[in-house]
Amino acid sequence: MAVGILGAGSWGWTLAHIIIRGERSNNDKVFIWTRDEKVSKSINEHGVNPKRFPDFPIYNGRVYATTSLEEVFSNCEIILVAVSVSSVREVMKAASRFIEGNHIIVSTSKGFEKNTGKRVSEIIKEESCCRKIGVLSGPNLAREILEGSPSAAVVASNIREVQEKVYSAIHSPLFRIYTSYDVIGVELGGALKNIYAIAAGIADGLGFKVNSLAFLLSRAASEMMKLGVMFGAKRETFFGISGIGDLFATASSDLSRNRRFGKLLVAGKKPDEALKEIGEVVEGYWTTHVAFGMSVELGIKLNIVSALYKIIFLGYDIPTAIRELLRAEVKEEF
Repeated sequence: MAVGILGAGSWGWTLAHIIIRGERSNNDKVFIWTRDEKVSKSINEHGVNPKRFPDFPIYNGRVYATTSLEEVFSNCEIILVAVSVSSVREVMKAASRFIEGNHIIVSTSKGFEKNTGKRVSEIIKEESCCRKIGVLSGPNLAREILEGSPSAAVVASNIREVQEKVYSAIHSPLFRIYTSYDVIGVELGGALKNIYAIAAGIADGLGFKVNSLAFLLSRAASEMMKLGVMFGAKRETFFGISGIGDLFATASSDLSRNRRFGKLLVAGKKPDEALKEIGEVVEGYWTTHVAFGMSVELGIKLNIVSALYKIIFLGYDIPTAIRELLRAEVKEEF
């Protein structure tokens, strides 16, 4: 079974490693799509991704890189979308003429589209004839996975076949796959936790300790559930791997770009300066903007989201925003 990956960035390259290490690894071949011909050539000739984790090569020849979307879709039944959220619609439009209804397309990108607020699975549905759509999400820091640390993720789809085939292609003892029918909950958990990872970075940069982090993450989980339920997600999903699990990993590790972004804001960097210094997509940046807009439209209070929106987009100084946050009127926990 050949698996296609759209995107040879940090997560796309890590997914290639996960698949060839999986329980069906002897049967699987990975086609990985990239826009960059130099990256494609390096992977095919040397097994090295020169831009992402060059210290983790793949020498066995079972990962084939290409700049042709047609080549990926003509050879693969399962396609994992691992490009940045801002690129998903463009890539899916370009691929649409090669997509057939029986392809299985799975989003692994976490966030909302900037101008529409759409989830990635919604974009895939809009831009293709594919109806076998899924979402893969979990606490997956790429470098830790490459180093062999046990990890897990959830594959969510309304179609059991999608769950089973993705499970078969990816599951292994070191990367365990769990299944779910709650596409909305799994997708929202993966997107929203990036916001709170920025908040955790701010808290750490200010020198706040474990009590404060526990307080922050508990309230973050509550806000995630509140917004998720409004969109039809199940509350229990946010207590699982793609909810609290992903939230904890992203908020507590400096491998997280979102957390680093928050720490840079405390260090005095303007948002655009912090983004430039990190040099990779910080999905929580625009996710904060979108989630704040959703909360206003729906008439619900998301106090942490509101505080971050003020800091990032309205230019509030961090101490003022935190004072307002801590004075927000909340009595009942749920």
